[in-house]
Formats: sequence, C-alpha cells, structure tokens
Amino acid sequence: MKKHVSCLIPFFLVILISLSCSKKSGLDITTDLTSIDLKVTFAPIEVKSTSGKVVLIYSVESLNFEKEGYKLKDFQVLNAQNGNVLCSISDTAKNMLMIHKPSVSTTMDLYAYPMRTPASYRFSVGLEFDRTKVPQMIKHRLVLMKDVKERIIETAQTPVLIKQLPVLSSPFKGNEFVATNTTALNPIHSSFQTSYKGISSVPERFCVDWLKLGADGKLFHGDLKINENWYVYGQNLYAASDGEVIFMQEGMPDQIPFEVKDEDFNLYNGTGNCVVLYTVNGYLVYGHMIKNSILVTLGQMVTKGQMLGKVGNSGNSSAPHLHFGLHSEFPYYVSEGLPYYIDSMEKTGSTGSLVGDYAKLPVPEQHINELMENFGVYNLK
Repeated sequence: MKKHVSCLIPFFLVILISLSCSKKSGLDITTDLTSIDLKVTFAPIEVKSTSGKVVLIYSVESLNFEKEGYKLKDFQVLNAQNGNVLCSISDTAKNMLMIHKPSVSTTMDLYAYPMRTPASYRFSVGLEFDRTKVPQMIKHRLVLMKDVKERIIETAQTPVLIKQLPVLSSPFKGNEFVATNTTALNPIHSSFQTSYKGISSVPERFCVDWLKLGADGKLFHGDLKINENWYVYGQNLYAASDGEVIFMQEGMPDQIPFEVKDEDFNLYNGTGNCVVLYTVNGYLVYGHMIKNSILVTLGQMVTKGQMLGKVGNSGNSSAPHLHFGLHSEFPYYVSEGLPYYIDSMEKTGSTGSLVGDYAKLPVPEQHINELMENFGVYNLK
C-alpha cells in the first residue's frame, strides 16, 4: 500500500508541478481516429476565494494511451470562446517539477497534474481567475506522439458551472487561524489522486490543513518538537454542519513533530484519530485529533456548533494541525473532494508561507460564503 493521502500527505510538503499561461498553441488540429478520447470526470465549478479570485479545480481523464504506444507531448486547457490556451504542460520555460523550500511562497495560478493507472490517464487541473475574467466555456486538448507522428484529441466544450455551494460553519472558534494547503495556489491536496477498482478520484481537492498563530505571530513557540508548543494543538473542534457520526478512529498516539514515524500509515489510518460526519452536503472529515479527546460516539446525531474533540498530531502528520474536508462518498479516501464555503470569516492577513511573517491587514475584511485562500489568517466563530 502506498503512503499517500491527506492527512497522509505531511502538511508541510510542497512538491508542485507548476504550469504557466500561453496565448497560442501553434498547432494545427488534425483528426485522430483512435479509440482514445477525453472526458471531464469532475466538472469545473466556480469557487470564490477570500483572495478575490475564482478558483476552478477539476479533472479530465482519457484511456491510458501509453498502452497503445503513445507518448504524452502536451495537455492543454483552452478558452473555448476564443481558442486561447489557458494552461499547457509544454511551456518548457516555466513548466517544471518545483520543490519549494518552506520559506518560499507558491504564487503560480495555473497547474495540471497527471496520474497514470493501468486503465486511465487522469489530469487534475487548477486555474485561478479574476472574478470578471472567468471563461464561460473551456475545452481540452491532448497532444500525443506515436511513430514520429503527432495525434491531437480534443474534448467538446465544457461549461464552467455556477452552482450554489454547500455553506458550512467554521470547525474552530477563535482568532488567527491559518488555512494552508488549499486552493490552486498550493495544490498539495488538490493534485493528489487515487485509483480504486478502476475509478480514479481526487479525494482532497478542497481540503484544508488548519494551523493557528499565537500572540507572537508564529505557529509555535520554543521547541517545535513539542506538540504543546504549537498554538493549534489542543484547540476545540466543532461540527461545521448537522450530521451523523458515521466513522471514528481512536487510540492513536500523537507523533513527535518532524520525527521519523514509527507506524506503517496507509489509506485507512493516515488521518489518525478522526471523526467523519455524514451531512446533507456530503461527508465531513476531521483528522489528526488528540487521543481520547473525541466527545461523540459512533451513530450519534450532532448539531452544528457542537464540540467534537481537540486538535492533535496523530496519524501520518508532521506537526499538529486539523485536516478538514468535504467529500462525495465514504470511504472518503476514494471519493471526490467537494467545494464548499464557510459562512462567515474575518480575514486579518496572511503569512505568505508556512514559516512566513504574519502580514496583518490595516483593517480586517469580512467574508461571507467564500473559501479560504492559502496562508490566509482568519478570525472564526
């Protein structure tokens, strides 16, 4: 079993594939008569972020063309209305595997991340736009090579959906909580893909790793290898929606931050001590809680705002944090991650990176029904 997932991906890991914009593809479209095609498996949905941008994070899949002797030359996302290429992996000037040190802020606004399985080849796509510049229709182009010949396959036009998204309350109550590893600005969660019984998915598409700043504007004080020195450690967690407790995991010890883990983590236990709520909008996951801190029981009905337990560092976690996300199915680790909004947040600034200095806004911004931006700092209620 490969050690991937959430919760499973240590929250400070920042290995990214960065893609840039280009205006013209420079390619002539030719008809390809093979059985290979492209299909959108998770639709692009407009999601408003507290950054003032609109984020699209979705998936496109084809049959595994490599089994038929093809090699990938390019994958492109186009504005269907004017043909401009929004995102392309062939831009060798800017497209590369980027390993960002923790002190470096990720600032790209487009990416695509492919996954190969025996049956399929799937692309996770992320784009970010000014709110007035979101294309209404997009399409996708796959450029393949075989026998020194180029094959081009295109999807039909795909509408960018404007939907009423689920609105949740915050999993915390208090000031200066930091949202990390969220939205297209940092695709640690949204580029992770799984394949189960021939079906691939992106279970962590809109998941967030929550941390907290102290009065000193830092994430921890003193020795970072002591869990209690992290300001988020021991913070109370609350139900973000009415729901039923359909899954719990208890009894796992906290990890020592940034030490080698002594357990074999996998898809099933990587979230550590956790609670999963079944709600009208999907399955809410709270991961990495403190051992014996969970206050609810399996099958219990909970109400929005009810206390569930406390933030810890259990499971496959590098430091104390809450892994939080909404999912389409259960088990959540083979489901699709779903977009959602938080009903009310006061944005007070940003850290710019996991270890960046806290840049405080002159006046806090009130945000209603939006998604958190990466490294945004919020007062929550």
